[in-house]
Amino acid sequence: MRNVLRNILLVSHSDFPTNSAVHVHHFANELVRMGLDCVVAVPKDKNSIHSLNRTNLYKVTQYNEYQTITDFFDNKQPPDLVHCWTPREHVRIYCKQLSQHYSFRLVVHLEDNEEAVTARLLQNPSSQWEATEGRKMSSCLSHPQHSKEFLRHANGVTVIIDTLQQLIPYPLPRLTVYPGVDTSQFYPRRKNSQLLSHFSIPPHATIICYTGNVYATNVAEVRSLYLAVGKRNREGKPTYLIRTGIDYTPLLTPQEDWIRKYLIELGWVEREKIPEILSLADVLIQPGKSDEFNDYRFPSKIPEFLAMGIPVILPDTNIAKFLTHGENALILPVVNEETIPPAIDLLLNNPSLRQRLIKGGLHFVYNYLNWQKNTRQLLDFYQSLFPDNKKFIPLENSLYHSQKCHESHPSQERQLPLYSLKLGNLRQKLQIFSIFSRRNYSDC
Repeated sequence: MRNVLRNILLVSHSDFPTNSAVHVHHFANELVRMGLDCVVAVPKDKNSIHSLNRTNLYKVTQYNEYQTITDFFDNKQPPDLVHCWTPREHVRIYCKQLSQHYSFRLVVHLEDNEEAVTARLLQNPSSQWEATEGRKMSSCLSHPQHSKEFLRHANGVTVIIDTLQQLIPYPLPRLTVYPGVDTSQFYPRRKNSQLLSHFSIPPHATIICYTGNVYATNVAEVRSLYLAVGKRNREGKPTYLIRTGIDYTPLLTPQEDWIRKYLIELGWVEREKIPEILSLADVLIQPGKSDEFNDYRFPSKIPEFLAMGIPVILPDTNIAKFLTHGENALILPVVNEETIPPAIDLLLNNPSLRQRLIKGGLHFVYNYLNWQKNTRQLLDFYQSLFPDNKKFIPLENSLYHSQKCHESHPSQERQLPLYSLKLGNLRQKLQIFSIFSRRNYSDC
Protein backbone atom coordinates (compact mmCIF):
# COMPACT_ATOMS: atom_id res chain seq x y z
CA MET A 1 0.00 0.00 0.00
CA ARG A 2 1.22 3.48 -0.81
CA ASN A 3 1.36 5.91 2.11
CA VAL A 4 -0.91 8.52 0.52
CA LEU A 5 -4.70 8.19 0.25
CA ARG A 6 -5.44 9.65 -3.16
CA ASN A 7 -7.20 7.40 -5.67
CA ILE A 8 -10.91 6.76 -5.05
CA LEU A 9 -13.11 4.64 -7.32
CA LEU A 10 -16.87 5.06 -6.88
CA VAL A 11 -18.89 2.25 -8.46
CA SER A 12 -22.43 3.10 -9.53
CA HIS A 13 -24.94 0.28 -9.98
CA SER A 14 -26.52 2.14 -12.91
CA ASP A 15 -25.59 4.40 -15.77
CA PHE A 16 -26.40 8.10 -15.60
CA PRO A 17 -28.81 9.84 -15.05
CA THR A 18 -30.57 7.62 -12.46
CA ASN A 19 -31.05 9.12 -9.00
CA SER A 20 -28.44 6.83 -7.49
CA ALA A 21 -25.89 7.73 -10.17
CA VAL A 22 -26.59 11.41 -9.51
CA HIS A 23 -25.70 10.83 -5.85
CA VAL A 24 -22.43 9.25 -6.96
CA HIS A 25 -21.81 12.23 -9.25
CA HIS A 26 -22.10 14.76 -6.43
CA PHE A 27 -19.95 12.80 -4.00
CA ALA A 28 -17.29 12.36 -6.70
CA ASN A 29 -17.26 16.05 -7.58
CA GLU A 30 -16.88 17.04 -3.92
CA LEU A 31 -14.09 14.51 -3.37
CA VAL A 32 -12.19 16.03 -6.30
CA ARG A 33 -12.70 19.51 -4.87
CA MET A 34 -11.23 18.24 -1.62
CA GLY A 35 -8.08 17.13 -3.42
CA LEU A 36 -8.73 13.45 -4.21
CA ASP A 37 -8.38 11.85 -7.62
CA CYS A 38 -11.78 10.27 -8.18
CA VAL A 39 -13.05 7.97 -10.92
CA VAL A 40 -16.65 6.77 -11.34
CA ALA A 41 -17.45 3.37 -12.86
CA VAL A 42 -20.84 2.73 -14.47
CA PRO A 43 -22.08 -0.62 -15.81
CA LYS A 44 -22.38 -0.14 -19.57
CA ASP A 45 -22.20 3.39 -20.96
CA LYS A 46 -19.64 5.88 -19.69
CA ASN A 47 -20.92 8.40 -22.24
CA SER A 48 -24.19 8.51 -20.29
CA ILE A 49 -22.46 11.15 -18.15
CA HIS A 50 -23.41 13.66 -20.85
CA SER A 51 -27.08 13.15 -19.99
CA LEU A 52 -26.51 15.09 -16.75
CA ASN A 53 -25.71 18.28 -18.66
CA ARG A 54 -23.48 19.43 -15.85
CA THR A 55 -19.77 19.52 -15.08
CA ASN A 56 -18.09 16.37 -13.87
CA LEU A 57 -14.68 16.93 -12.29
CA TYR A 58 -13.88 13.20 -12.33
CA LYS A 59 -13.23 10.66 -15.06
CA VAL A 60 -15.78 8.00 -16.01
CA THR A 61 -15.09 4.38 -16.84
CA GLN A 62 -17.34 1.38 -17.41
CA TYR A 63 -17.23 -2.09 -15.97
CA ASN A 64 -15.61 -3.82 -18.95
CA GLU A 65 -12.57 -1.54 -18.62
CA TYR A 66 -11.54 -2.92 -15.23
CA GLN A 67 -8.19 -4.19 -16.50
CA THR A 68 -7.11 -0.66 -17.45
CA ILE A 69 -8.47 1.19 -14.41
CA THR A 70 -5.01 2.63 -13.66
CA ASP A 71 -5.18 4.62 -16.91
CA PHE A 72 -8.00 6.71 -15.45
CA PHE A 73 -6.04 7.97 -12.44
CA ASP A 74 -3.55 10.80 -12.89
CA ASN A 75 -0.71 8.89 -11.21
CA LYS A 76 -1.45 5.70 -13.20
CA GLN A 77 -1.81 3.77 -9.95
CA PRO A 78 -4.73 1.55 -8.87
CA PRO A 79 -7.45 2.78 -6.51
CA ASP A 80 -6.63 3.03 -2.82
CA LEU A 81 -10.31 2.61 -1.99
CA VAL A 82 -13.32 1.33 -3.93
CA HIS A 83 -16.76 2.47 -2.78
CA CYS A 84 -19.58 0.38 -4.28
CA TRP A 85 -23.15 1.61 -4.48
CA THR A 86 -25.10 -1.42 -3.27
CA PRO A 87 -24.08 -5.11 -3.13
CA ARG A 88 -26.03 -5.94 -6.28
CA GLU A 89 -24.69 -8.82 -8.27
CA HIS A 90 -23.20 -6.93 -11.23
CA VAL A 91 -21.46 -4.55 -8.81
CA ARG A 92 -20.10 -7.48 -6.80
CA ILE A 93 -18.78 -9.22 -9.92
CA TYR A 94 -17.07 -6.04 -11.10
CA CYS A 95 -15.34 -5.59 -7.75
CA LYS A 96 -14.30 -9.23 -7.72
CA GLN A 97 -12.69 -8.73 -11.12
CA LEU A 98 -10.87 -5.65 -9.83
CA SER A 99 -9.63 -7.54 -6.78
CA GLN A 100 -7.94 -10.11 -8.99
CA HIS A 101 -5.67 -7.37 -10.31
CA TYR A 102 -5.38 -4.79 -7.54
CA SER A 103 -5.35 -4.44 -3.76
CA PHE A 104 -7.66 -1.85 -2.20
CA ARG A 105 -9.96 -1.04 0.70
CA LEU A 106 -13.60 -1.88 -0.02
CA VAL A 107 -16.62 0.11 1.18
CA VAL A 108 -20.18 -0.94 0.30
CA HIS A 109 -23.03 1.58 0.29
CA LEU A 110 -26.56 0.45 1.18
CA GLU A 111 -29.50 2.49 -0.08
CA ASP A 112 -32.35 -0.04 0.15
CA ASN A 113 -33.45 -3.15 1.96
CA GLU A 114 -32.02 -5.29 -0.82
CA GLU A 115 -33.80 -8.43 0.39
CA ALA A 116 -37.17 -6.68 0.29
CA VAL A 117 -36.48 -5.25 -3.18
CA THR A 118 -35.45 -8.63 -4.57
CA ALA A 119 -38.39 -10.39 -2.90
CA ARG A 120 -40.89 -7.93 -4.37
CA LEU A 121 -39.45 -8.08 -7.87
CA LEU A 122 -39.16 -11.88 -7.87
CA GLN A 123 -42.42 -12.31 -5.96
CA ASN A 124 -40.47 -14.72 -3.80
CA PRO A 125 -40.45 -14.29 -0.01
CA SER A 126 -37.00 -14.08 1.56
CA SER A 127 -37.89 -17.10 3.70
CA GLN A 128 -37.73 -19.20 0.51
CA TRP A 129 -34.38 -17.89 -0.67
CA GLU A 130 -32.41 -20.85 0.56
CA ALA A 131 -33.53 -22.57 -2.62
CA THR A 132 -32.37 -19.79 -4.96
CA GLU A 133 -28.64 -20.62 -5.01
CA GLY A 134 -28.98 -22.43 -8.30
CA ARG A 135 -31.64 -20.14 -9.69
CA LYS A 136 -30.71 -17.63 -12.35
CA MET A 137 -31.35 -14.08 -11.17
CA SER A 138 -30.95 -10.71 -12.82
CA SER A 139 -27.49 -9.32 -12.13
CA CYS A 140 -29.15 -5.99 -11.35
CA LEU A 141 -30.52 -7.50 -8.12
CA SER A 142 -28.72 -8.49 -4.94
CA HIS A 143 -28.18 -12.22 -4.72
CA PRO A 144 -29.39 -13.51 -1.32
CA GLN A 145 -26.16 -15.38 -0.58
CA HIS A 146 -23.54 -13.58 -2.64
CA SER A 147 -24.43 -10.13 -1.33
CA LYS A 148 -23.82 -11.19 2.27
CA GLU A 149 -20.49 -12.72 1.32
CA PHE A 150 -19.61 -9.46 -0.45
CA LEU A 151 -20.35 -7.49 2.71
CA ARG A 152 -18.31 -9.92 4.80
CA HIS A 153 -15.19 -8.95 2.86
CA ALA A 154 -15.81 -5.20 3.06
CA ASN A 155 -13.66 -2.92 5.20
CA GLY A 156 -16.61 -0.65 5.93
CA VAL A 157 -20.22 0.08 5.09
CA THR A 158 -22.06 3.33 4.45
CA VAL A 159 -25.84 3.60 4.64
CA ILE A 160 -28.19 6.24 3.30
CA ILE A 161 -30.39 6.07 6.40
CA ASP A 162 -29.82 4.81 9.94
CA THR A 163 -32.25 1.90 9.82
CA LEU A 164 -30.10 0.16 7.21
CA GLN A 165 -27.43 -0.35 9.86
CA GLN A 166 -29.74 -3.02 11.31
CA LEU A 167 -29.24 -5.05 8.12
CA ILE A 168 -25.44 -5.15 8.24
CA PRO A 169 -24.74 -8.76 9.26
CA TYR A 170 -21.16 -8.22 10.43
CA PRO A 171 -19.45 -5.93 13.00
CA LEU A 172 -17.98 -3.60 10.39
CA PRO A 173 -17.22 0.12 10.65
CA ARG A 174 -20.26 1.97 9.35
CA LEU A 175 -21.40 5.51 8.62
CA THR A 176 -24.79 7.02 7.90
CA VAL A 177 -24.27 9.53 5.12
CA TYR A 178 -27.23 11.50 3.79
CA PRO A 179 -27.40 12.61 0.18
CA GLY A 180 -27.49 16.30 -0.55
CA VAL A 181 -29.57 18.46 -2.82
CA ASP A 182 -28.29 20.83 -5.48
CA THR A 183 -29.69 24.14 -4.23
CA SER A 184 -28.42 25.88 -7.36
CA GLN A 185 -31.15 23.97 -9.22
CA PHE A 186 -33.77 23.19 -6.58
CA TYR A 187 -34.86 26.35 -4.79
CA PRO A 188 -38.11 28.31 -4.18
CA ARG A 189 -39.42 30.21 -7.19
CA ARG A 190 -42.62 31.50 -8.69
CA LYS A 191 -44.78 29.28 -10.83
CA ASN A 192 -43.88 29.33 -14.51
CA SER A 193 -46.98 30.87 -16.08
CA GLN A 194 -46.00 29.76 -19.57
CA LEU A 195 -45.70 26.18 -18.40
CA LEU A 196 -49.09 26.39 -16.70
CA SER A 197 -50.61 27.66 -19.91
CA HIS A 198 -48.89 24.92 -21.91
CA PHE A 199 -50.44 22.26 -19.69
CA SER A 200 -53.90 23.89 -19.95
CA ILE A 201 -54.51 23.60 -16.22
CA PRO A 202 -57.61 25.59 -15.21
CA PRO A 203 -57.12 28.59 -12.91
CA HIS A 204 -57.63 27.86 -9.20
CA ALA A 205 -57.06 24.12 -9.66
CA THR A 206 -54.87 22.43 -7.05
CA ILE A 207 -51.67 21.05 -8.55
CA ILE A 208 -49.65 18.09 -7.30
CA CYS A 209 -46.36 17.02 -8.84
CA TYR A 210 -44.73 13.62 -8.56
CA THR A 211 -41.36 12.78 -10.08
CA GLY A 212 -40.08 9.25 -10.43
CA ASN A 213 -40.51 5.93 -12.17
CA VAL A 214 -43.06 3.30 -11.19
CA TYR A 215 -41.91 -0.24 -10.46
CA ALA A 216 -43.40 -3.27 -8.76
CA THR A 217 -41.88 -1.98 -5.53
CA ASN A 218 -43.86 1.30 -5.49
CA VAL A 219 -46.81 0.82 -7.83
CA ALA A 220 -49.37 0.59 -5.01
CA GLU A 221 -48.17 3.88 -3.53
CA VAL A 222 -48.21 5.87 -6.77
CA ARG A 223 -51.58 4.34 -7.65
CA SER A 224 -52.95 5.68 -4.36
CA LEU A 225 -51.85 9.17 -5.42
CA TYR A 226 -53.76 8.77 -8.69
CA LEU A 227 -56.86 7.61 -6.80
CA ALA A 228 -56.60 10.57 -4.43
CA VAL A 229 -56.64 12.93 -7.41
CA GLY A 230 -59.74 11.19 -8.71
CA LYS A 231 -61.43 11.40 -5.32
CA ARG A 232 -60.84 15.14 -4.98
CA ASN A 233 -62.25 15.79 -8.43
CA ARG A 234 -65.33 13.72 -7.65
CA GLU A 235 -65.77 15.91 -4.57
CA GLY A 236 -65.84 18.96 -6.83
CA LYS A 237 -62.29 20.11 -5.97
CA PRO A 238 -60.38 20.48 -9.25
CA THR A 239 -57.01 18.78 -8.79
CA TYR A 240 -54.33 17.89 -11.33
CA LEU A 241 -51.31 15.64 -11.03
CA ILE A 242 -48.21 16.35 -13.11
CA ARG A 243 -46.12 13.17 -13.42
CA THR A 244 -42.63 12.59 -14.70
CA GLY A 245 -41.02 9.19 -15.02
CA ILE A 246 -41.61 5.89 -16.75
CA ASP A 247 -44.22 3.32 -15.75
CA TYR A 248 -42.81 -0.20 -15.79
CA THR A 249 -46.09 -1.64 -14.53
CA PRO A 250 -49.74 -0.57 -15.05
CA LEU A 251 -51.25 1.88 -12.56
CA LEU A 252 -54.96 2.13 -13.34
CA THR A 253 -57.64 -0.39 -14.24
CA PRO A 254 -59.88 0.27 -17.28
CA GLN A 255 -62.66 1.30 -14.87
CA GLU A 256 -60.38 3.96 -13.38
CA ASP A 257 -59.17 5.33 -16.69
CA TRP A 258 -61.42 8.40 -16.30
CA ILE A 259 -58.86 9.76 -13.84
CA ARG A 260 -56.39 10.30 -16.70
CA LYS A 261 -58.09 13.54 -17.75
CA TYR A 262 -56.71 15.00 -14.52
CA LEU A 263 -53.22 13.67 -15.15
CA ILE A 264 -50.41 15.27 -17.10
CA GLU A 265 -48.03 12.39 -17.71
CA LEU A 266 -44.80 13.66 -19.20
CA GLY A 267 -42.78 10.46 -19.18
CA TRP A 268 -39.02 10.79 -18.98
CA VAL A 269 -37.95 14.42 -18.57
CA GLU A 270 -34.43 15.86 -18.60
CA ARG A 271 -33.29 16.42 -15.05
CA GLU A 272 -32.66 20.15 -15.43
CA LYS A 273 -36.35 20.64 -16.27
CA ILE A 274 -37.60 19.00 -13.07
CA PRO A 275 -37.34 22.11 -10.82
CA GLU A 276 -39.55 24.19 -13.11
CA ILE A 277 -42.13 21.41 -13.12
CA LEU A 278 -42.04 21.03 -9.34
CA SER A 279 -42.49 24.78 -8.92
CA LEU A 280 -46.02 24.46 -10.31
CA ALA A 281 -47.17 22.40 -7.33
CA ASP A 282 -49.29 23.66 -4.47
CA VAL A 283 -48.27 20.61 -2.45
CA LEU A 284 -45.72 17.83 -2.95
CA ILE A 285 -46.59 14.34 -1.75
CA GLN A 286 -44.65 11.15 -1.12
CA PRO A 287 -47.28 8.40 -0.80
CA GLY A 288 -46.65 5.29 1.27
CA LYS A 289 -46.45 3.85 4.76
CA SER A 290 -44.02 2.14 7.08
CA ASP A 291 -43.07 -1.32 5.79
CA GLU A 292 -40.03 -3.50 5.12
CA PHE A 293 -39.32 -1.53 1.93
CA ASN A 294 -39.95 2.08 2.95
CA ASP A 295 -38.38 1.88 6.41
CA TYR A 296 -34.97 1.28 4.86
CA ARG A 297 -34.77 3.88 2.12
CA PHE A 298 -34.39 7.61 1.56
CA PRO A 299 -36.50 8.55 -1.49
CA SER A 300 -34.36 10.74 -3.73
CA LYS A 301 -37.20 13.09 -4.51
CA ILE A 302 -37.75 14.16 -0.88
CA PRO A 303 -34.66 16.43 -0.63
CA GLU A 304 -35.74 18.09 -3.87
CA PHE A 305 -39.32 18.49 -2.62
CA LEU A 306 -38.16 20.14 0.61
CA ALA A 307 -35.77 22.46 -1.25
CA MET A 308 -38.49 23.88 -3.50
CA GLY A 309 -40.19 25.85 -0.74
CA ILE A 310 -43.50 24.00 -1.17
CA PRO A 311 -45.39 22.17 1.63
CA VAL A 312 -44.60 18.46 1.69
CA ILE A 313 -46.74 15.53 2.89
CA LEU A 314 -44.79 12.45 3.99
CA PRO A 315 -45.58 9.04 5.50
CA ASP A 316 -44.14 8.36 8.96
CA THR A 317 -41.22 6.30 7.74
CA ASN A 318 -37.59 6.64 6.58
CA ILE A 319 -36.42 10.28 6.61
CA ALA A 320 -39.70 11.51 8.14
CA LYS A 321 -38.55 9.85 11.38
CA PHE A 322 -35.94 12.62 11.60
CA LEU A 323 -38.38 15.44 10.82
CA THR A 324 -40.98 17.04 13.06
CA HIS A 325 -44.66 16.83 12.14
CA GLY A 326 -46.09 20.30 11.63
CA GLU A 327 -42.64 21.90 11.47
CA ASN A 328 -40.73 20.41 8.53
CA ALA A 329 -43.53 18.49 6.82
CA LEU A 330 -47.03 17.15 7.32
CA ILE A 331 -46.28 13.62 8.51
CA LEU A 332 -49.08 11.04 8.47
CA PRO A 333 -49.11 7.38 9.56
CA VAL A 334 -50.25 6.42 6.06
CA VAL A 335 -50.30 8.59 2.94
CA ASN A 336 -52.85 7.14 0.51
CA GLU A 337 -56.09 7.90 -1.31
CA GLU A 338 -57.98 8.18 1.98
CA THR A 339 -55.60 10.52 3.83
CA ILE A 340 -54.30 12.67 0.97
CA PRO A 341 -57.52 14.63 0.18
CA PRO A 342 -58.15 15.92 3.74
CA ALA A 343 -54.42 16.64 4.18
CA ILE A 344 -54.48 18.83 1.07
CA ASP A 345 -57.56 20.64 2.40
CA LEU A 346 -55.77 21.24 5.70
CA LEU A 347 -52.82 22.85 3.93
CA LEU A 348 -54.89 24.93 1.53
CA ASN A 349 -57.01 26.31 4.37
CA ASN A 350 -54.09 27.14 6.70
CA PRO A 351 -51.64 29.67 5.21
CA SER A 352 -49.67 29.91 8.48
CA LEU A 353 -49.18 26.12 8.53
CA ARG A 354 -48.02 26.18 4.92
CA GLN A 355 -45.45 28.85 5.67
CA ARG A 356 -44.21 27.01 8.75
CA LEU A 357 -43.70 23.81 6.77
CA ILE A 358 -41.93 25.67 3.99
CA LYS A 359 -39.54 27.34 6.42
CA GLY A 360 -38.90 24.14 8.36
CA GLY A 361 -38.31 22.12 5.20
CA LEU A 362 -35.74 24.61 3.95
CA HIS A 363 -33.98 24.59 7.32
CA PHE A 364 -33.62 20.82 7.10
CA VAL A 365 -32.19 21.09 3.59
CA TYR A 366 -29.65 23.76 4.48
CA ASN A 367 -28.50 22.01 7.64
CA TYR A 368 -28.49 18.33 6.73
CA LEU A 369 -28.66 17.84 2.96
CA ASN A 370 -25.41 19.58 2.00
CA TRP A 371 -23.20 17.72 -0.47
CA GLN A 372 -20.00 19.43 0.67
CA LYS A 373 -20.50 18.79 4.38
CA ASN A 374 -21.70 15.23 3.92
CA THR A 375 -18.77 14.41 1.63
CA ARG A 376 -16.37 15.72 4.28
CA GLN A 377 -17.86 13.16 6.70
CA LEU A 378 -17.42 10.50 4.04
CA LEU A 379 -13.76 11.38 3.52
CA ASP A 380 -13.14 11.23 7.28
CA PHE A 381 -14.67 7.75 7.24
CA TYR A 382 -12.42 6.68 4.37
CA GLN A 383 -9.36 7.82 6.30
CA SER A 384 -10.43 5.88 9.39
CA LEU A 385 -10.21 2.62 7.41
CA PHE A 386 -6.47 2.92 6.80
CA PRO A 387 -3.49 2.45 9.10
CA ASP A 388 -2.18 5.58 10.79
CA ASN A 389 0.54 6.01 8.20
CA LYS A 390 -1.99 6.22 5.37
CA LYS A 391 -2.49 9.97 5.10
CA PHE A 392 -4.73 12.03 2.87
CA ILE A 393 -2.73 14.74 1.10
CA PRO A 394 -4.67 17.02 -1.28
CA LEU A 395 -3.39 17.15 -4.83
CA GLU A 396 -1.40 20.39 -4.85
CA ASN A 397 -1.60 20.71 -8.61
CA SER A 398 -5.35 20.16 -8.74
CA LEU A 399 -7.48 23.00 -10.05
CA TYR A 400 -9.98 21.94 -7.42
CA HIS A 401 -7.59 21.90 -4.47
CA SER A 402 -9.26 22.95 -1.23
CA GLN A 403 -8.13 26.57 -1.56
CA LYS A 404 -9.49 26.79 -5.08
CA CYS A 405 -12.70 25.17 -3.89
CA HIS A 406 -13.05 27.85 -1.23
CA GLU A 407 -12.55 30.58 -3.82
CA SER A 408 -15.12 29.01 -6.15
CA HIS A 409 -17.71 28.60 -3.38
CA PRO A 410 -17.07 31.52 -0.99
CA SER A 411 -20.63 31.71 0.31
CA GLN A 412 -21.42 28.03 0.70
CA GLU A 413 -20.10 27.79 4.26
CA ARG A 414 -22.08 30.84 5.26
CA GLN A 415 -25.32 29.78 3.58
CA LEU A 416 -25.38 26.17 4.75
CA PRO A 417 -24.27 26.03 8.41
CA LEU A 418 -24.61 22.29 9.03
CA TYR A 419 -25.95 21.22 12.40
CA SER A 420 -26.62 24.81 13.55
CA LEU A 421 -30.30 24.10 14.24
CA LYS A 422 -32.09 21.62 16.47
CA LEU A 423 -35.44 20.70 14.94
CA GLY A 424 -37.58 18.84 17.46
CA ASN A 425 -36.49 15.24 17.62
CA LEU A 426 -34.09 15.69 14.72
CA ARG A 427 -30.85 13.93 15.31
CA GLN A 428 -27.95 12.48 13.43
CA LYS A 429 -26.88 8.99 14.44
CA LEU A 430 -23.58 8.98 12.63
CA GLN A 431 -21.74 6.16 14.37
CA ILE A 432 -18.41 4.72 13.41
CA PHE A 433 -17.64 1.46 15.17
CA SER A 434 -14.33 1.37 17.00
CA ILE A 435 -13.42 -1.93 15.38
CA PHE A 436 -11.50 -1.04 12.23
CA SER A 437 -10.93 -3.82 9.75
CA ARG A 438 -7.50 -4.02 8.13
CA ARG A 439 -8.45 -6.49 5.41
CA ASN A 440 -8.13 -5.77 1.73
CA TYR A 441 -10.89 -6.99 -0.56
CA SER A 442 -8.25 -8.96 -2.42
CA ASP A 443 -8.03 -11.19 0.68
CA CYS A 444 -11.42 -12.77 -0.09
